[in-house]
Amino acid sequence: MKKIIIPVFCGLALIASSCQSKLDIPQKGVISYDDFYASDADCKAALANMYAQYIQNVAATEGIDNPEQVILNYSSDDILAAGGNKNDHMPFRAFDEFRYDDANTTLKQAYQRYYYGIYHANLIISNFTNENKDGAEPKFTSDYTKQAVAEARVMRAYLHFMLAAMWNCPPIIDRVYEADELPVNAESQSQVLTWVISECEKAISSGYLPERKDVNDKDATARMSKGFAQFIAGKAAVFNNDPATARKYLGDLIASGKYDLVPSEDYWINFHVPGDGSCEKIFEPNVIGDPDWLTMWGGGAMRTRWMVSNVFCWRTDVLASTPTVHSGFQGWNGGAITIDFAKKFLEHDGDSPRRRACFLTEEEWLYEMDWDGSSVNDGTLEQKKADPNRGIKAASGVWSHGPYFEWKHMNFMNPPKILTGGREYEKDNIDYLGKGFNGTNFKVARYAEALLLYAEACIGSADEAKGLKALQDVQKRSGSGKVDDELTFENVMEEKQYEMWFESCRFLDLVRWANQGKVDLDAIYNKSSLHSFDGKNTVPVVYDEFFTEGKPGYNKEHKLFTEKTEILCDDFVVGKSEYFPFPLDVKNANPNLHDVRGWAK
Repeated sequence: MKKIIIPVFCGLALIASSCQSKLDIPQKGVISYDDFYASDADCKAALANMYAQYIQNVAATEGIDNPEQVILNYSSDDILAAGGNKNDHMPFRAFDEFRYDDANTTLKQAYQRYYYGIYHANLIISNFTNENKDGAEPKFTSDYTKQAVAEARVMRAYLHFMLAAMWNCPPIIDRVYEADELPVNAESQSQVLTWVISECEKAISSGYLPERKDVNDKDATARMSKGFAQFIAGKAAVFNNDPATARKYLGDLIASGKYDLVPSEDYWINFHVPGDGSCEKIFEPNVIGDPDWLTMWGGGAMRTRWMVSNVFCWRTDVLASTPTVHSGFQGWNGGAITIDFAKKFLEHDGDSPRRRACFLTEEEWLYEMDWDGSSVNDGTLEQKKADPNRGIKAASGVWSHGPYFEWKHMNFMNPPKILTGGREYEKDNIDYLGKGFNGTNFKVARYAEALLLYAEACIGSADEAKGLKALQDVQKRSGSGKVDDELTFENVMEEKQYEMWFESCRFLDLVRWANQGKVDLDAIYNKSSLHSFDGKNTVPVVYDEFFTEGKPGYNKEHKLFTEKTEILCDDFVVGKSEYFPFPLDVKNANPNLHDVRGWAK
């Protein structure tokens, strides 16, 4: 067997080829595997490829969605899958309603892509350390190769953490497997999480991880840094019900002084281009400003965040005109805040910068936002109430929406005054080949989550005062006006839901809290018998009285109202739905891999 390495557009993809001797002809532009891992330059190329593969396979968009965001956000209890009608965006509804199985393609994409990233991390670790080779000395010992190995180790640990959180006991792949090797399940989720922590510790203790210089250092947020290793180790410990270890790593991260919360008035930039690499970001792969990643339909990172942004927009085809924040994109209306949670959020936060950055009320959406077709954007409230160029024009309404409009992740051509108060900020879109793109980076870890994880880990410990301060720091920044004077699980849980809403945290939190006996998942998800008008188990449709009779006017003003359409088919099964089935294709190829809990056959 002769191994070769073939260069690709942004890195090196490693492939193996088996040839008969008569076909073993030297190839131009091809580097032998045995000759490649031989220098710092080779190591640099391999490291660049590891990040490129991560962006391509995990942080990118597949079709109209990002697999990780779909799986984790729509499985939560505070987000509804929206669309044009009940048949639209069925992949989203599959997770919203727990109707997926092991043949689900989104699950397959996520699972395989995490392991793609692990493979490319293992190429670096295996080839520049001789790790897992009995008695073998490291092949290379330069400072650069040591740093690359440390970064690869953190990448590998982080991706294993995601696999463990979603699939419970996935295989631990700590080396490059031969083609005929078949991995087996980890013994338990705890085994994976413990290994993740140990890998992060190895990388940290090596002393070679890049470290953020100060709160203004953007470069370190785009790679596997010491801060991110501390974050993953701490988060894995929280999931492993090991608060002492979590306090150690998260406490060190906080004490470093190299991360901070953005000011309250700038809360919204966490989710938009002006916030890329901000003081609050611990890790986000940087694709902003790199034209190689901004391709239209094929290659690159599948148009960076453009597709995701379109999914999170409202359906402009059913609106009277296009809200200016849409940047001319149609919008496919993929996600909506549940009415019950929006009411709870609004009651808690009121007019806070955090709430305003997450969703709009009826009045804000209709009258505080500019509409492209409107001639009265600067007019009186009475003029706006009678304006036929704003509101929902379709008599069919907007399916799966109540009178609250999600816009946390929406692309803003120009940040709207409702958020900025007229202050100028960088635009979200990048003008690339005449197309508008939301180049906002894929967000993985930010400091607010680290503070809340630390606060949770401090409950009942000698560090409660430190934990309370961490909780209070998040609360004070939110602008809600509510600051707790004691550290309780209920306070932390509530704040976490507000702060991290629609950021792929809630479902995983609910599962681990249930495993730790802190919440009742059956009570949270199985509400179908209640047939609540506002609850997750009823799909709402929002209408505008101004247009409901087929044409505007009728001496009416804009007024949104919500009706239920159908009961959400909530098929959550305790003991099964907390984790996902391994993809069918993977199980068929590997009989050693078996499902757990309710998925096991």
